[in-house]
Amino acid sequence: MTDFPPPSDRPKSPKSMTFGLFRPVLFAIGVIGLAMGGLVLSHRSNPEIAALPPKTSAIPPTSTPAAPGPAGPAPTSPAQAVPAPVILADSQPAPPVTAADFGKPPSLDLRGFQMKPPETPAADAEPPASDIYELTLRLEKGDTVEKMLADIDVAEEERKQVAEKLRSLLKKRRLAVGETIELTMQTIPEQPDTPRVLALSVRPQPEREYIVSRNDDGTYDAEEKIYKVSPRIVRVEGERDGSLQQSGIRAGAPSAAMVEFVRALSYDVDFQRELKQGQKFTVLLEQLVTSDGKVTHPGRLLAGELRLMKRTVVVMRYRAQGGADGFYNPQGESVVRSFLRTPMDASRITSRFGMREHPILGFSALHAGVDFAAPPGTPILAAGNGKVASAGPNGGYGLYVKLQHTQDVATAYAHLSRIGPGIKPGVSVRQGQVIGFVGSTGMSTGPHLHYEFLKAGKHVNPLTQKFAMRGTVGAKDATRFRTLAKQYLAQLRSAPVAGEPEKPPEAKPAPKKTAQAPKEPAPSLVARSN
Repeated sequence: MTDFPPPSDRPKSPKSMTFGLFRPVLFAIGVIGLAMGGLVLSHRSNPEIAALPPKTSAIPPTSTPAAPGPAGPAPTSPAQAVPAPVILADSQPAPPVTAADFGKPPSLDLRGFQMKPPETPAADAEPPASDIYELTLRLEKGDTVEKMLADIDVAEEERKQVAEKLRSLLKKRRLAVGETIELTMQTIPEQPDTPRVLALSVRPQPEREYIVSRNDDGTYDAEEKIYKVSPRIVRVEGERDGSLQQSGIRAGAPSAAMVEFVRALSYDVDFQRELKQGQKFTVLLEQLVTSDGKVTHPGRLLAGELRLMKRTVVVMRYRAQGGADGFYNPQGESVVRSFLRTPMDASRITSRFGMREHPILGFSALHAGVDFAAPPGTPILAAGNGKVASAGPNGGYGLYVKLQHTQDVATAYAHLSRIGPGIKPGVSVRQGQVIGFVGSTGMSTGPHLHYEFLKAGKHVNPLTQKFAMRGTVGAKDATRFRTLAKQYLAQLRSAPVAGEPEKPPEAKPAPKKTAQAPKEPAPSLVARSN
């Protein structure tokens, strides 16, 4: 191994340094040379350029010297030695472009070379048209109609006229907070920020509408429109998903109708053992509807049907002659019994009557009632008519209500979240009245109702008691009831579904033509209000 340094560490000579400086310049010169050579080659290889004749100049050709003869070179004259002056030929003007130069006959219209026609001055723009639009306003606390119109920049004179005309219709009646006011507005081109009221309407009741409309002369007229109200029979169908009452409300039935339906069923249906998820039900309602289709009353319960696992329960509303409304089964038997089977629309039984191990105390003891699991706040109904014996806190029972129905029969309700309105000792209650709400007060492991039934002071099983029916349809009402029951059973299947548009009546066949003279058509009756 030698002591010479590696090539990378050797000192550079001045010659190599100079070559390194000029290397980029030499590279650029080489590139330019290659480009020029390429251009020359392409120029010579182009047949069109190569075919062009060489350019001639006006310089007269000089005589070439003659070849030297044997006598020696020929003498040159002085005139031949002086070159002639360079004279360039005058260029000739280019001929005008014609249609023939484009390979087209001269008669053909060359659209691409037409002159642009002179622009005509634009006509005066038409004034913008007035826009008509609809607007809905909601009456808030402290609002007046005049103030609401001022908020949308209606002119003061117009809004005073509109408010005065509406007051003349309402008289001393006042519009409630939350009432909606429908407006038809128009923009004015001369005053775009000040819209004009063409019409105002408000409908505080479905059967009554107040309208203020603008005339062509700028004044306003007011009218009251009254709609005819008539009953309409509809049905609501659903499936039980959770509470039967809430399932019906979600399907479109009013809450009051579902409360009546559940109460009518509670005399005969064991909600804990017979009622299951997914079971179907139908309620028949009598709505009140205006002539333009607005519902004035959501529906009174006429009949209802609940399809259980092994049977179908039907209840029907009927008013006996000289009596009050009640619910009956299709056989004419009143559904009302002396006591409800269960005091609420509960979901399931969590603990039955009898001996059991106490879930909190841990020892076996008599469970003197039945526990029904239900969401907090579920209403609890009085099982029968009676008087309130006690209502308030009661040790491990929590909030507690006891009802005395007869001298020997009483019912008790424990672990309530709160007691029903007006329920206090000594007050009379009616069967089905709300006496409290489900909770978890006292010694309780979760929200539920503890329900007890007492006979002669002793606890008995509420689920095994037999309760007598209160009566049937009388003989004088039997025929009318059977006709109504048959009608209700048919309508439970065929009545229009609530919320669907009513089908138009079928067209009657045209009567046969006769030879009698045609009668004059009767004038149509139109109710007008001034």
